[in-house]
Amino acid sequence: MKTMNNPFITLGMTLVIIMGCNQTDEKREDKEDNAIRVTTAKSREIQYHPAITYSGTSFPFKEANLGTTLPGKVEEIHHEKGEYVSKGTLLVALSAELYAQALTEKNTLKKDFERVSRLKEKGSVTRQKYDHVKAEYEAAKAKARMMKKNCEVRAPFPGTIVDYMVKEGENFMFSPGLKPGYSHTSGIVQFMQLNKLKIKIDVNEKELRDIKKGQAATVQFDAFPDTTFQGHVSHIEPILSTSTHSAKVEILVDNRKRKLKPGMFATVDIKMPETKDIFIPLEAIFRQTGTGNNFVFIVNNENKAVRKPVEQLYTKEEQVAVTGIKKNREVVVHGKSKLKSGDQVIVENQ
Repeated sequence: MKTMNNPFITLGMTLVIIMGCNQTDEKREDKEDNAIRVTTAKSREIQYHPAITYSGTSFPFKEANLGTTLPGKVEEIHHEKGEYVSKGTLLVALSAELYAQALTEKNTLKKDFERVSRLKEKGSVTRQKYDHVKAEYEAAKAKARMMKKNCEVRAPFPGTIVDYMVKEGENFMFSPGLKPGYSHTSGIVQFMQLNKLKIKIDVNEKELRDIKKGQAATVQFDAFPDTTFQGHVSHIEPILSTSTHSAKVEILVDNRKRKLKPGMFATVDIKMPETKDIFIPLEAIFRQTGTGNNFVFIVNNENKAVRKPVEQLYTKEEQVAVTGIKKNREVVVHGKSKLKSGDQVIVENQ
């Protein structure tokens, strides 16, 4: 028996198929029309040396306000301000009247001691008398040495004459140094060792555990914005401030060329041990209004945006290390302000 094709049935089936296709296309178009266009970047795992940044101020490696034990008149200044001198160099001579008097006493007692020593050898003087004269002579020698030191000021270490607080002809009367931030000890000469500088920074108690003596640091000064100086952690205060809960940490920087000056403002980066973290573009971070909470949007396999809370660990140029997401995730960079979790997205090439 022969089967006859019914043209009406064929036409109907064709119309149903066409209508179904049109509805599918319409749904797809509606879906695309409602989708939000975004650009993304992949999260990457990077091995790096993190660094913690601090602000600080530079100070001389050593400083001392040099004076004498007793007041006296400044007779002669031997070197100019700004001059570099070696250890032991005579800087200032003071009036020597007391030294001359002590020297006379010492020479007189020296003769007495020599005479008593000869008599002792002959048995003509008692041991008690000999010991008494000897003690007086030793005391006179010590006094003369002290008075000699009291009439001159010498460099205790190699360094630079920064300033004279007493001029020639003036009397030294134990006046304190008045420059804020530096030694307030009384003196005649402000003296500093400047071939190295100390950068002092305040480190809070949470970060202090990550800092060790000898750690490498890079330092930049506002006066030399295009130059980076290398240094290292040279000292960590053993106690913390009870008000700020931070400790003073010193960074030592070479300054043999004398480019750097005490008092300069500095930015210090202290390098931490090498580690691995997930990095994303800094632009991908979105902060919830009115809070300190950060999050990002990632795109899942269904091209939907999923909001993920993250914590920032470390910023390196335009990238930021975060916790809360895994590597190789598509992270929304542009268009995130229009998104809410679950939105359909269309990823465009950057």
